[in-house]
Amino acid sequence: MHNMMGYTMGHCPRILVCEHDHSVRQQLYRKFQATGFWVDTAATAGEALARLEQRRFDAMTISLVLSDQDSLTFIQDLRTLAIELPVLVTSIRATRGTLPPAMAAALGEELGLDDGPEPEWVRKAADQARIIFAVKTACQQAPERRPRILHLEPDGFSAGLVNAALGKHTDLRQVRAPQHLDDALCQGPYDFVLFNPLFEDDMGEALLHRVASVYPRTPIVLHTQYQLRHDEPDLWPLDHDMSPAGFGLIQALRNLVLHSAELPQRAHA
Repeated sequence: MHNMMGYTMGHCPRILVCEHDHSVRQQLYRKFQATGFWVDTAATAGEALARLEQRRFDAMTISLVLSDQDSLTFIQDLRTLAIELPVLVTSIRATRGTLPPAMAAALGEELGLDDGPEPEWVRKAADQARIIFAVKTACQQAPERRPRILHLEPDGFSAGLVNAALGKHTDLRQVRAPQHLDDALCQGPYDFVLFNPLFEDDMGEALLHRVASVYPRTPIVLHTQYQLRHDEPDLWPLDHDMSPAGFGLIQALRNLVLHSAELPQRAHA
C-alpha cells in the first residue's frame, strides 16, 4: 500500500478515525494501519476537533452517532471553522467472523452482539431512522438555512422514505439511476451526500468516483451499515455477502483522498 499515494503525494495519507465505541475504534485503527494509512483516533467530537486543530489530515471517518454531538452538526461546525477535508460518515457493525469461540463470545458481549442477525427489514428500518434523525438534528441547529443534500439511492422504497421525512426540511436532490447523476451534480454544490453504495452492476464505486471528482470535500454519509470482520482486508456493506455490490470502505477512503489531493490545500483554523 505504500505506493498508493507515492506517485501523487509522496507520503502515506494521514486519517482521523472518530468512533465512539472503543473496541470498534481500535479495530479500525489496526485495519487502516495495515493498509498503509497513518491513523489518529478520537472518541468524541471534542477530541476530533482538538486533533484537527493540531495537524492536517488527508481525510476523516466519523461515526454517525457520537456521545457528545451528532456527526452532521459537527461537520457543519468544522465548516464554520474553515476546516475542510474529505469525510466519510459511517455506521460500523462488528462481526465475530472467524475468531476463536472464546474470543468471539467476549467480543460479542462487549459490543452487545446477539447470537443471530435481526430480520433484514428491522435493520434497514433502523438504518433509515438513524440517518433521518441525524439530518433532522443538524437542520435544527441552523433553522434559518435548509441543507442541500444529494441522495444516491437505487431502492425506490428507501428513496421514498427519505423524501417523505426530509423533503420539507431540506433541499433534497435524489438520484436512483446512474445516468441521472451528472445532471444532479450540475445542480450543486451540496452540504453533504447521502450515498447507498448498493447499486447494481458494481456501479457504486464508479458513482463514488464521479461524486468525489466534482465535490471531493463534500462529506459523504454512507447510507448502509458496514461490517467489521477480522478475516477481510476491507470493510464491506452488511448485505455484500448476499449481493456482491457496493464498494469497500477503505477503497472509498483512498478514492476521496486521491481526488482531494488534486486541490490546493487550504489553511486550517
